[in-house]
Amino acid sequence: MTPAPRARLAELVGVLAMATDLGLGLPLEHTVRTCLLATALGRRAGMSEPELSDLYYLTLLRMLGCTADSESAAEVFGDEVAFGRDTQHLDYGDPEGFGAWVMSSFAADRPPAVRSRMLEKLVTYTPERRADTLHGHCEVARMLATRLRLTDAVVTGVGYVFERWDGTGAPSGLGGEDLPLAVRVMTICNEIEIHARLAGPAAAADMVRQRSGRAFDPGLADLFVAERDTLLAVMDAPALWSDVLGAEPAPHRSLDPAALDEAARVIGDFTDLKSSYLTGHCRVVAALAVAAAERALLHDADRRALGLAALMQDVGRVGVTTAIWDKPGRLDDAEWERVRLHSYYSERLLTRASAIEAAGRIAGMHHEHPDGSGYHRGARRGALPVPARLLAAADAYVAMRHARPHRPALDADESGAALRRMGTADQLDAAAVNAVLAAAGDAGPPVHRPWPAGLTDREVDVLRRIAHGGSIQDTARDLHLAAKTVDFHLQNIYGKAGVSTRAAATLFAVQNDLLEL
Repeated sequence: MTPAPRARLAELVGVLAMATDLGLGLPLEHTVRTCLLATALGRRAGMSEPELSDLYYLTLLRMLGCTADSESAAEVFGDEVAFGRDTQHLDYGDPEGFGAWVMSSFAADRPPAVRSRMLEKLVTYTPERRADTLHGHCEVARMLATRLRLTDAVVTGVGYVFERWDGTGAPSGLGGEDLPLAVRVMTICNEIEIHARLAGPAAAADMVRQRSGRAFDPGLADLFVAERDTLLAVMDAPALWSDVLGAEPAPHRSLDPAALDEAARVIGDFTDLKSSYLTGHCRVVAALAVAAAERALLHDADRRALGLAALMQDVGRVGVTTAIWDKPGRLDDAEWERVRLHSYYSERLLTRASAIEAAGRIAGMHHEHPDGSGYHRGARRGALPVPARLLAAADAYVAMRHARPHRPALDADESGAALRRMGTADQLDAAAVNAVLAAAGDAGPPVHRPWPAGLTDREVDVLRRIAHGGSIQDTARDLHLAAKTVDFHLQNIYGKAGVSTRAAATLFAVQNDLLEL
């Protein structure tokens, strides 16, 4: 039997890159496009293949730590995701230009009194506070990059992503050729992608000329201007994801199962830094979901996919402002719409990577309900595989056990009772609820799924077999009942369901998701 191909590190790092883009209000393709450009510019600058490999990963992970302080950023900026989107074109090293944008554009759509309060908060973001914040971003990025087993050059490089050629950057003020070449290439390419996308090639070249010798290495600036059109063309491919995977300098780095697990934990930890209310959430959910899967006798492949999905399920959260996640009161309709997007974002990010595609599909279902009341699809029971049902129940239980902005933590008894109510109401799968509660050490009574039209468990057993084409005699044999007893149950089913034929009873079973054996 041919062993399954190993996951590629570039795929998992690519997921992190796109998630970071979401968290900074940038298009999903921003960092991928920047990576393609940086690799091309680095090659023209004479970098070796090992150096290009470091540049490749450094560019993808450039902003890895930048969602780690989303709570304080939301406090200062209001909506930190929107702030990143609106300021992406600015030079943060130009206080005069940045100040002019603030006075003309920041919170300009808000009522005057609200805008005044927001401006008062913004002025508390002093240069000293910004330097401390960026130091924290770099520290987090280095810690996460180390766990991905990246080279020392990459780990060191993510600590320099806010430095400038002229030495006025943060947090260390390193400049000139003391900055690694990969950092200098990555820095200029990040800004080129933004300006070329927003205003076109000529505007990107003008920006490079203006910032040459200040933010950018003059030699790299001249090289870009001289080969502008050729370099920019690498970002215009229609299949950016496959192109960026193909652009990884050889040899391509792969992950053994243990390294893949750790990469998934990195994604989970990165996600949970979005809010202090979420600290450790994905790790605890994963442990509980896997323990529940063992009780549910899931096959090894399903159990492994579930474990990976649980660790990475919430990566889409970073695309929603922490001002919503940490809101102490009730969310309005517009805020709920943004919340519902996070599971969609998680699925879209994770399913890009072929090695974790199955886990990504499960992750995208972690807020779906058997009765169809969940999100983001509103899928019903028949569309929800067992791993997704277990993940939904585990996620709900762990969330109950920890405080949230709108409520204190529930104790084990309260959480168990609430989970049972959800199982009884068909908002969670009853069997999944039982497995999760057993794994959590809850010894309370099991939950039974409520059947439509008041059907009993035995009547559902009969209906399932009849709907699948079984005769009364076959059903009697399978259920160890007398044929007359089966017929008695069948007549009760007809009466309760309001039907009079086998075909209508079958349709009733289909419409109510009763055909699972």
